[in-house]
Amino acid sequence: MALLSEAIAQQIVLEMEKIIERNINIMDETGIIIASKDTERSGSFHEGALKVIQEGKPVPIYSDQSHQGSKAGMNMPIFFKDELIGVIGITGNPDEISDYAKIIHKMTEVMVKEAYVSQELELEKSVKERFVHEWLHEQWTDRSDFQLRGKTLQIAMGVSRQVLLFEVVHEKDQHDSELTRQERLRSVMKEVGDMIGIGRQDILVLWQSSQFILLKQKPSNALPDQVKECLRRLCSNQVGIHCGIGRKQRGMEGAVESFKEAEQALFFAEQKQQSVVVFHDLGIESIVYQIPEPVKKDFIERFFAVFYEKKHRQLVESVHVFLEHDQSITAASEALFIHKNTLQYRLKKMEQLTGFDPRKFQDAALYWLALAFLEKQ
Repeated sequence: MALLSEAIAQQIVLEMEKIIERNINIMDETGIIIASKDTERSGSFHEGALKVIQEGKPVPIYSDQSHQGSKAGMNMPIFFKDELIGVIGITGNPDEISDYAKIIHKMTEVMVKEAYVSQELELEKSVKERFVHEWLHEQWTDRSDFQLRGKTLQIAMGVSRQVLLFEVVHEKDQHDSELTRQERLRSVMKEVGDMIGIGRQDILVLWQSSQFILLKQKPSNALPDQVKECLRRLCSNQVGIHCGIGRKQRGMEGAVESFKEAEQALFFAEQKQQSVVVFHDLGIESIVYQIPEPVKKDFIERFFAVFYEKKHRQLVESVHVFLEHDQSITAASEALFIHKNTLQYRLKKMEQLTGFDPRKFQDAALYWLALAFLEKQ
Protein backbone atom coordinates (compact mmCIF):
# COMPACT_ATOMS: atom_id res chain seq x y z
CA MET A 1 0.00 0.00 0.00
CA ALA A 2 1.24 3.53 -0.85
CA LEU A 3 1.52 5.76 2.19
CA LEU A 4 0.25 9.33 2.52
CA SER A 5 3.16 11.29 3.96
CA GLU A 6 2.70 13.94 6.60
CA ALA A 7 4.51 16.50 4.43
CA ILE A 8 2.08 16.01 1.54
CA ALA A 9 -0.90 16.09 3.89
CA GLN A 10 0.23 19.36 5.49
CA GLN A 11 0.79 20.91 2.07
CA ILE A 12 -2.76 19.96 1.03
CA VAL A 13 -4.22 21.50 4.19
CA LEU A 14 -2.27 24.73 3.58
CA GLU A 15 -3.59 24.93 0.02
CA MET A 16 -7.15 24.18 1.14
CA GLU A 17 -6.98 26.96 3.73
CA LYS A 18 -6.78 29.42 0.86
CA ILE A 19 -10.10 28.34 -0.67
CA ILE A 20 -12.26 27.09 2.24
CA GLU A 21 -12.94 28.55 5.68
CA ARG A 22 -14.06 25.26 7.23
CA ASN A 23 -11.70 22.99 9.15
CA ILE A 24 -9.90 20.36 7.08
CA ASN A 25 -8.40 17.16 8.51
CA ILE A 26 -6.33 14.59 6.74
CA MET A 27 -5.94 11.13 8.26
CA ASP A 28 -3.54 8.33 7.38
CA GLU A 29 -4.41 4.70 6.64
CA THR A 30 -4.75 3.95 10.39
CA GLY A 31 -7.19 6.78 11.14
CA ILE A 32 -4.66 9.11 12.82
CA ILE A 33 -4.94 12.80 11.98
CA ILE A 34 -1.62 13.76 10.36
CA ALA A 35 -2.56 17.29 9.22
CA SER A 36 -5.29 19.66 10.32
CA LYS A 37 -6.28 23.30 10.15
CA ASP A 38 -6.97 22.82 13.87
CA THR A 39 -3.40 21.95 14.88
CA GLU A 40 -4.50 20.71 18.34
CA ARG A 41 -6.18 17.72 16.70
CA SER A 42 -3.01 16.55 14.92
CA GLY A 43 -1.87 13.14 16.17
CA SER A 44 -5.26 12.14 17.57
CA PHE A 45 -7.43 9.19 16.51
CA HIS A 46 -10.42 9.77 14.19
CA GLU A 47 -12.93 6.91 14.32
CA GLY A 48 -14.88 8.25 11.32
CA ALA A 49 -11.74 8.06 9.19
CA LEU A 50 -11.13 4.46 10.26
CA LYS A 51 -14.66 3.60 9.14
CA VAL A 52 -13.97 5.18 5.73
CA ILE A 53 -10.81 3.06 5.43
CA GLN A 54 -12.67 -0.11 6.38
CA GLU A 55 -15.62 0.51 4.02
CA GLY A 56 -13.75 2.31 1.23
CA LYS A 57 -16.47 4.92 0.76
CA PRO A 58 -17.50 8.37 2.15
CA VAL A 59 -18.84 8.47 5.69
CA PRO A 60 -21.04 11.40 6.79
CA ILE A 61 -21.04 12.21 10.53
CA TYR A 62 -23.99 14.20 11.89
CA SER A 63 -23.00 14.46 15.56
CA ASP A 64 -19.77 15.34 17.36
CA GLN A 65 -20.47 12.52 19.83
CA SER A 66 -21.23 9.66 17.44
CA HIS A 67 -17.63 8.70 16.62
CA GLN A 68 -14.53 8.88 18.81
CA GLY A 69 -12.32 11.86 18.02
CA SER A 70 -14.66 12.96 15.23
CA LYS A 71 -16.82 16.02 14.63
CA ALA A 72 -19.81 16.52 12.37
CA GLY A 73 -18.73 16.59 8.77
CA MET A 74 -18.02 14.62 5.63
CA ASN A 75 -15.13 12.15 5.49
CA MET A 76 -13.98 10.80 2.14
CA PRO A 77 -11.37 8.26 1.00
CA ILE A 78 -8.24 9.45 -0.81
CA PHE A 79 -7.19 7.12 -3.60
CA PHE A 80 -3.87 7.03 -5.39
CA LYS A 81 -3.27 4.49 -8.17
CA ASP A 82 -6.46 2.69 -7.08
CA GLU A 83 -5.17 2.31 -3.51
CA LEU A 84 -6.83 3.92 -0.50
CA ILE A 85 -4.02 5.85 1.16
CA GLY A 86 -5.86 8.16 3.55
CA VAL A 87 -8.96 10.17 4.35
CA ILE A 88 -9.92 13.83 4.06
CA GLY A 89 -12.50 15.25 6.44
CA ILE A 90 -14.41 18.54 6.18
CA THR A 91 -16.21 19.91 9.23
CA GLY A 92 -19.87 20.88 8.89
CA ASN A 93 -23.38 19.52 8.33
CA PRO A 94 -22.97 16.74 5.72
CA ASP A 95 -26.21 17.74 3.96
CA GLU A 96 -25.02 21.34 3.59
CA ILE A 97 -21.46 20.65 2.47
CA SER A 98 -22.00 17.48 0.41
CA ASP A 99 -21.60 19.06 -3.06
CA TYR A 100 -18.78 21.31 -1.93
CA ALA A 101 -17.04 18.35 -0.28
CA LYS A 102 -17.04 16.44 -3.57
CA ILE A 103 -15.10 19.26 -5.24
CA ILE A 104 -12.60 19.42 -2.36
CA HIS A 105 -12.23 15.63 -2.48
CA LYS A 106 -11.46 15.69 -6.22
CA MET A 107 -8.96 18.53 -5.78
CA THR A 108 -7.25 16.59 -2.98
CA GLU A 109 -6.74 13.50 -5.12
CA VAL A 110 -5.33 15.67 -7.93
CA MET A 111 -2.93 17.35 -5.48
CA VAL A 112 -1.84 13.97 -4.08
CA LYS A 113 -1.12 12.73 -7.59
CA GLU A 114 0.89 15.87 -8.41
CA ALA A 115 2.84 15.59 -5.15
CA TYR A 116 3.79 11.97 -5.77
CA VAL A 117 4.75 12.67 -9.38
CA SER A 118 6.94 15.51 -8.14
CA GLN A 119 8.57 13.19 -5.59
CA GLU A 120 9.19 10.57 -8.25
CA LEU A 121 10.80 13.18 -10.52
CA GLU A 122 13.03 14.37 -7.68
CA LEU A 123 14.03 10.78 -6.94
CA GLU A 124 14.80 10.15 -10.62
CA LYS A 125 16.85 13.36 -10.72
CA SER A 126 18.78 12.31 -7.62
CA VAL A 127 19.51 8.85 -9.06
CA LYS A 128 20.71 10.41 -12.33
CA GLU A 129 22.96 12.86 -10.45
CA ARG A 130 24.56 10.03 -8.49
CA PHE A 131 25.07 8.07 -11.71
CA VAL A 132 26.79 11.01 -13.44
CA HIS A 133 29.05 11.57 -10.41
CA GLU A 134 30.14 7.92 -10.44
CA TRP A 135 30.58 8.07 -14.21
CA LEU A 136 32.80 11.15 -14.41
CA HIS A 137 34.80 10.12 -11.32
CA GLU A 138 35.34 6.68 -12.92
CA GLN A 139 33.89 4.88 -9.91
CA TRP A 140 32.50 1.89 -11.79
CA THR A 141 34.02 -1.57 -11.29
CA ASP A 142 32.21 -3.48 -14.03
CA ARG A 143 31.87 -1.60 -17.31
CA SER A 144 28.99 -3.72 -18.60
CA ASP A 145 26.97 -3.38 -15.40
CA PHE A 146 27.50 0.38 -15.41
CA GLN A 147 26.36 0.65 -19.02
CA LEU A 148 23.27 -1.35 -18.08
CA ARG A 149 22.52 1.15 -15.30
CA GLY A 150 22.81 3.91 -17.87
CA LYS A 151 20.40 2.11 -20.16
CA THR A 152 17.94 1.77 -17.26
CA LEU A 153 18.11 5.55 -16.83
CA GLN A 154 17.67 5.95 -20.61
CA ILE A 155 21.19 7.36 -20.94
CA ALA A 156 23.01 6.31 -24.13
CA MET A 157 26.62 5.61 -23.14
CA GLY A 158 28.16 5.13 -26.57
CA VAL A 159 27.38 8.55 -28.06
CA SER A 160 29.70 11.56 -28.32
CA ARG A 161 29.30 14.30 -25.75
CA GLN A 162 30.88 17.61 -24.86
CA VAL A 163 31.11 18.50 -21.17
CA LEU A 164 30.44 22.00 -19.84
CA LEU A 165 31.24 22.71 -16.19
CA PHE A 166 29.68 25.83 -14.62
CA GLU A 167 30.68 27.59 -11.41
CA VAL A 168 28.34 30.08 -9.72
CA VAL A 169 30.30 32.62 -7.67
CA HIS A 170 28.39 34.49 -4.96
CA GLU A 171 29.46 37.93 -3.79
CA LYS A 172 31.71 37.66 -0.71
CA ASP A 173 29.86 40.34 1.24
CA GLN A 174 26.53 38.57 0.87
CA HIS A 175 25.24 36.88 4.01
CA ASP A 176 22.87 34.46 2.32
CA SER A 177 22.00 31.15 3.90
CA GLU A 178 23.16 27.95 2.25
CA LEU A 179 19.53 27.25 1.30
CA THR A 180 19.33 30.61 -0.53
CA ARG A 181 22.57 29.87 -2.36
CA GLN A 182 21.33 26.44 -3.42
CA GLU A 183 18.05 27.91 -4.65
CA ARG A 184 19.99 30.48 -6.66
CA LEU A 185 22.24 27.75 -8.08
CA ARG A 186 19.23 25.69 -9.18
CA SER A 187 17.62 28.77 -10.69
CA VAL A 188 20.76 29.60 -12.69
CA MET A 189 21.05 25.97 -13.81
CA LYS A 190 17.45 25.97 -15.07
CA GLU A 191 17.87 29.27 -16.91
CA VAL A 192 21.09 28.09 -18.56
CA GLY A 193 19.29 24.93 -19.68
CA ASP A 194 16.37 26.92 -21.05
CA MET A 195 18.62 29.35 -22.95
CA ILE A 196 21.03 26.79 -24.40
CA GLY A 197 18.39 24.13 -24.98
CA ILE A 198 18.44 20.62 -23.52
CA GLY A 199 18.06 17.74 -25.95
CA ARG A 200 16.69 14.29 -25.13
CA GLN A 201 20.16 12.83 -24.54
CA ASP A 202 21.65 15.94 -22.92
CA ILE A 203 22.29 15.65 -19.18
CA LEU A 204 22.10 18.66 -16.87
CA VAL A 205 22.75 17.98 -13.16
CA LEU A 206 24.13 19.60 -10.03
CA TRP A 207 27.80 18.85 -9.45
CA GLN A 208 29.17 20.46 -6.29
CA SER A 209 27.83 23.03 -3.83
CA SER A 210 28.40 25.85 -6.33
CA GLN A 211 28.66 23.95 -9.60
CA PHE A 212 26.50 22.22 -12.18
CA ILE A 213 27.43 20.25 -15.25
CA LEU A 214 26.01 19.79 -18.74
CA LEU A 215 26.84 16.81 -20.96
CA LYS A 216 25.80 18.03 -24.42
CA GLN A 217 25.31 15.34 -27.06
CA LYS A 218 25.04 17.41 -30.25
CA PRO A 219 26.82 20.70 -29.59
CA SER A 220 26.93 23.24 -32.39
CA ASN A 221 30.09 25.13 -33.33
CA ALA A 222 28.40 28.23 -31.94
CA LEU A 223 28.02 26.68 -28.46
CA PRO A 224 30.83 28.72 -26.76
CA ASP A 225 29.35 31.98 -28.08
CA GLN A 226 25.90 30.81 -27.03
CA VAL A 227 27.15 30.16 -23.51
CA LYS A 228 28.93 33.54 -23.34
CA GLU A 229 25.76 35.36 -24.29
CA CYS A 230 23.75 33.27 -21.83
CA LEU A 231 26.10 34.05 -18.94
CA ARG A 232 26.24 37.72 -19.90
CA ARG A 233 22.48 37.89 -19.41
CA LEU A 234 22.50 35.96 -16.15
CA CYS A 235 25.44 37.60 -14.36
CA SER A 236 24.49 40.30 -11.88
CA ASN A 237 25.85 42.22 -8.92
CA GLN A 238 24.93 39.28 -6.70
CA VAL A 239 26.36 36.44 -8.72
CA GLY A 240 29.07 35.72 -11.27
CA ILE A 241 29.22 32.63 -13.49
CA HIS A 242 32.20 30.93 -15.15
CA CYS A 243 32.17 28.00 -17.56
CA GLY A 244 34.83 25.57 -18.76
CA ILE A 245 34.17 23.61 -21.94
CA GLY A 246 35.89 20.33 -22.81
CA ARG A 247 36.22 18.85 -26.29
CA LYS A 248 33.61 16.61 -27.87
CA GLN A 249 34.56 13.01 -27.02
CA ARG A 250 32.92 9.63 -27.68
CA GLY A 251 31.74 6.95 -25.27
CA MET A 252 32.02 6.45 -21.52
CA GLU A 253 35.73 7.17 -21.29
CA GLY A 254 35.44 10.02 -23.77
CA ALA A 255 32.96 11.83 -21.54
CA VAL A 256 35.37 11.43 -18.62
CA GLU A 257 38.19 12.98 -20.67
CA SER A 258 35.96 15.85 -21.77
CA PHE A 259 35.04 16.44 -18.13
CA LYS A 260 38.71 16.64 -17.10
CA GLU A 261 39.27 19.16 -19.89
CA ALA A 262 36.26 21.18 -18.73
CA GLU A 263 37.74 21.24 -15.22
CA GLN A 264 40.98 22.66 -16.55
CA ALA A 265 39.19 25.21 -18.70
CA LEU A 266 37.02 26.30 -15.74
CA PHE A 267 40.12 26.80 -13.59
CA PHE A 268 41.58 29.22 -16.14
CA ALA A 269 38.22 30.93 -16.67
CA GLU A 270 38.26 31.80 -12.96
CA GLN A 271 41.96 32.71 -12.97
CA LYS A 272 41.58 35.06 -15.92
CA GLN A 273 38.15 36.32 -14.80
CA GLN A 274 36.61 35.23 -18.09
CA SER A 275 33.06 33.95 -18.40
CA VAL A 276 33.92 31.07 -20.74
CA VAL A 277 37.16 29.23 -21.55
CA VAL A 278 37.29 26.42 -24.11
CA PHE A 279 39.93 23.73 -23.52
CA HIS A 280 40.68 23.57 -27.25
CA ASP A 281 41.85 27.20 -27.12
CA LEU A 282 44.25 26.70 -24.22
CA GLY A 283 47.92 26.80 -25.08
CA ILE A 284 50.68 26.22 -22.55
CA GLU A 285 48.07 26.44 -19.78
CA SER A 286 46.72 22.99 -20.62
CA ILE A 287 50.19 21.53 -20.04
CA VAL A 288 50.84 23.58 -16.92
CA TYR A 289 47.64 22.33 -15.32
CA GLN A 290 48.79 18.72 -15.47
CA ILE A 291 52.26 19.24 -13.99
CA PRO A 292 52.39 18.28 -10.28
CA GLU A 293 52.53 21.21 -7.85
CA PRO A 294 55.87 20.16 -6.26
CA VAL A 295 57.51 20.17 -9.70
CA LYS A 296 56.24 23.68 -10.42
CA LYS A 297 57.35 24.98 -7.05
CA ASP A 298 60.80 23.45 -7.45
CA PHE A 299 61.20 25.04 -10.91
CA ILE A 300 60.36 28.52 -9.62
CA GLU A 301 62.55 28.19 -6.53
CA ARG A 302 65.58 27.03 -8.57
CA PHE A 303 65.42 29.61 -11.34
CA PHE A 304 63.06 32.42 -10.35
CA ALA A 305 63.01 32.61 -6.54
CA VAL A 306 62.67 36.41 -6.86
CA PHE A 307 59.06 35.82 -7.94
CA TYR A 308 58.23 35.09 -4.28
CA GLU A 309 59.81 38.33 -2.95
CA LYS A 310 57.39 41.22 -2.37
CA LYS A 311 60.05 43.86 -3.10
CA HIS A 312 60.38 42.54 -6.67
CA ARG A 313 56.66 42.40 -7.53
CA GLN A 314 56.95 45.45 -9.81
CA LEU A 315 59.75 43.80 -11.78
CA VAL A 316 57.77 40.56 -12.12
CA GLU A 317 54.69 42.44 -13.29
CA SER A 318 56.75 44.37 -15.85
CA VAL A 319 58.18 41.14 -17.29
CA HIS A 320 54.70 39.65 -17.40
CA VAL A 321 53.29 42.60 -19.37
CA PHE A 322 56.37 42.61 -21.63
CA LEU A 323 55.80 38.96 -22.56
CA GLU A 324 52.06 39.44 -23.00
CA HIS A 325 52.86 42.14 -25.57
CA ASP A 326 55.10 39.85 -27.64
CA GLN A 327 58.34 41.29 -26.20
CA SER A 328 57.55 44.70 -27.62
CA ILE A 329 59.19 47.45 -25.56
CA THR A 330 56.92 50.10 -27.06
CA ALA A 331 53.62 48.22 -26.52
CA ALA A 332 54.55 47.03 -23.02
CA SER A 333 55.76 50.45 -21.80
CA GLU A 334 52.52 52.01 -23.04
CA ALA A 335 50.48 49.34 -21.25
CA LEU A 336 52.45 49.99 -18.05
CA PHE A 337 52.29 53.79 -18.47
CA ILE A 338 56.07 54.11 -18.12
CA HIS A 339 58.90 55.34 -20.32
CA LYS A 340 60.62 52.81 -22.59
CA ASN A 341 63.93 53.40 -20.80
CA THR A 342 62.28 52.59 -17.46
CA LEU A 343 61.05 49.27 -18.83
CA GLN A 344 64.48 48.52 -20.28
CA TYR A 345 65.98 49.17 -16.84
CA ARG A 346 63.51 46.79 -15.15
CA LEU A 347 64.17 44.02 -17.68
CA LYS A 348 67.92 44.43 -17.22
CA LYS A 349 67.47 44.34 -13.44
CA MET A 350 65.51 41.08 -13.72
CA GLU A 351 68.29 39.60 -15.84
CA GLN A 352 70.81 40.49 -13.12
CA LEU A 353 68.63 38.86 -10.43
CA THR A 354 67.91 35.62 -12.30
CA GLY A 355 70.59 35.21 -14.92
CA PHE A 356 67.94 35.03 -17.65
CA ASP A 357 67.25 37.85 -20.11
CA PRO A 358 63.48 38.18 -20.86
CA ARG A 359 64.39 39.93 -24.12
CA LYS A 360 65.92 36.71 -25.48
CA PHE A 361 63.47 34.20 -26.93
CA GLN A 362 64.81 31.10 -25.14
CA ASP A 363 65.00 32.84 -21.77
CA ALA A 364 61.58 34.40 -22.32
CA ALA A 365 60.14 30.89 -22.69
CA LEU A 366 61.44 30.03 -19.21
CA TYR A 367 59.93 33.21 -17.79
CA TRP A 368 56.61 32.45 -19.42
CA LEU A 369 56.58 28.95 -17.99
CA ALA A 370 57.49 30.14 -14.50
CA LEU A 371 54.80 32.83 -14.58
CA ALA A 372 52.26 30.23 -15.67
CA PHE A 373 53.35 28.01 -12.76
CA LEU A 374 52.98 30.94 -10.38
CA GLU A 375 49.42 31.64 -11.52
CA LYS A 376 48.44 28.01 -10.96
CA GLN A 377 49.61 28.07 -7.30
